[in-house]
Amino acid sequence: MTNQRNRSKACAAVLFLAMLIVWSVSVGQLIAQEALDEKPVEEAPVDVEAAPPAETPNFETMTAREFFEMIDFGPSYLEAFIDFQPQEGSEQEAVIRALTRIRRLQPHRITRWLKLEAPWAELAANPEEHRLEIYLLIGNVTAVREKVLPAEAVERVGLSSYYEVDLALDDSKGEATATIVVEDIPRAWKVALDPSKNVIGQPVSCPGVFLKALSKEGAKPDLLFATPKISWHPSKPNAALGVTSAIVRLSQQGMDISELSQIRDRTKFEGMEREPFYQMMTAVSRMPFDEQTPTVGQSVSELMLLPKDGLMVAPEKYRGEFLHLSGLCRRITRIEIDDEDIRDRFGIDHYFELSIFVPIPAPIVSQRPGDEESRREFSNDYPVLVCVPNLPQGLAVGDQLHASVQVTGAFFKLWAYRTPFMSRGDYNRRQISPLLIAASVQNSTGGAGFETNQFAMAMLIILIIVVGMGIALGILFARKPASRRR
Repeated sequence: MTNQRNRSKACAAVLFLAMLIVWSVSVGQLIAQEALDEKPVEEAPVDVEAAPPAETPNFETMTAREFFEMIDFGPSYLEAFIDFQPQEGSEQEAVIRALTRIRRLQPHRITRWLKLEAPWAELAANPEEHRLEIYLLIGNVTAVREKVLPAEAVERVGLSSYYEVDLALDDSKGEATATIVVEDIPRAWKVALDPSKNVIGQPVSCPGVFLKALSKEGAKPDLLFATPKISWHPSKPNAALGVTSAIVRLSQQGMDISELSQIRDRTKFEGMEREPFYQMMTAVSRMPFDEQTPTVGQSVSELMLLPKDGLMVAPEKYRGEFLHLSGLCRRITRIEIDDEDIRDRFGIDHYFELSIFVPIPAPIVSQRPGDEESRREFSNDYPVLVCVPNLPQGLAVGDQLHASVQVTGAFFKLWAYRTPFMSRGDYNRRQISPLLIAASVQNSTGGAGFETNQFAMAMLIILIIVVGMGIALGILFARKPASRRR
């Protein structure tokens, strides 16, 4: 009863403070408004010859063609494309112009203009009417060619080469073929570029900006598109391309596997890592529960200290692999997502970051050479970061937790971040920890974190005091004369 009364008082105090803050803000706004009302208004001189202000473009009603014309890819370049003929050398300047302009296509604009189904026969029959429309292209690679630009053109356009990727397009109404011009291809393709063995047949998707019809032969037209990026979705493991069974799991849930090459270990979060982070989180969240199993036989604790190919020395080996860990969760932070395009595209407006200390078989020491004061040692456990979209019952946000948890998640990177322990005395020094992305976390304690543990500790202390007092009284009573006993 006392506890409930204290909670009621605390709630009342919080409510009062909140009302006080709201009242203070309202008064402040009222005072500011009165000050503005009392301030004399000076009329600005009118310049009758001044040019009228430029109208702000209305992107909500603008078409893709109007957008391209606004960024200097208009009729003069479109006239260079000659339909129903193979690509001509005279069209290369227009192709390069298209590639340098579609860099400005932001994801949320592509999403708004993207047409999910392409009328292949209509595009081939009336290409002029559909020029610069954007279509979702899905298919399999049939050829890859690199087009190297002349040296005199490199400095002028800022582009040394581009690629042509031939696709067999997927469509329920029949097949079509397409050539996609793109500034770059997935890094793994270039490292092991052997069309006859590795790249041919790879599943891909991309937003294709329609440029021209190459031919219109029956139900299989040949079309030319430009794209800012080709997304890669491997359907089976491929050692030459670095595709594991775990990566195939992520690919099957829609993740663009080429984004993994943007990740950098032992660094803070970089801008290019934003896309693979949210794509991986979305893919893991969509994954069936029976697929959320470890793909590596050893746990994170066991992988931490392997000398040659362990998680801390060769993190790239484990990128995208599903790893299991169990440990003590000491902190949970809710991360709000401010980026509107991320919320719109992935349906995510927040996630939770868990700091979990996993047991380690031997100490891990970080120290600058010859600087004993910089020594930092983790003797029994080591922090691992795990990001999840939701928390299970019994876990809540806090920074003094003591909850036993288990997690299986996909390894993202070794993250460098500041902590009070590591950055003490040197603000720029960072903690290096594995970062995993998981669909869920299992709460092994069945408690509610710090508050539950605090209550349990208090009850334990009271129990010890009561037992101690009982023992003391028993001893004291036992020492009294027998004649006074009853």
